[in-house]
Amino acid sequence: MEFDATFIIAAISFVIFVFIMNKIFYAPVLKIMKARQDFVEENFESARKTKEQTKKRVEYREGELEKSREEARSKIAMHSKELKTERSKQISDYKNELYSNISRERDNLKNSAIEAKEVLKDSVVNIAKEISQKLLGDSINEDMINTSKIEE
Repeated sequence: MEFDATFIIAAISFVIFVFIMNKIFYAPVLKIMKARQDFVEENFESARKTKEQTKKRVEYREGELEKSREEARSKIAMHSKELKTERSKQISDYKNELYSNISRERDNLKNSAIEAKEVLKDSVVNIAKEISQKLLGDSINEDMINTSKIEE
């Protein structure tokens, strides 16, 4: 293999070609690749920050939601307790009213029974007088009837 001037010219041409290609083609391509790499890294970092912020917001909202649920549960429990207390009071009042009505009606029935016995007692005395007059021909005086025991 011989090294003559064409080889040196070819080598110099190749070096000049590489230098020109580097300035004209590779440098802009590398610049574009670097810009794209920076853009991707920037977007990746932005996405990571957005993901962290979103995660924090979701955790905050879940915490707030849990607080709201707990408050709602406590309000429901409190209102439920109040309603049970009110219902118990109403039932107690109703029972007391029923018992007083029963007692009042019992007293009314006793009074009615006493009145009926008095009316019947008078009727029995009159009927006894009539029967004794018809059967015996004598009338019975009221003292005899009052002193006898009439079951009440």
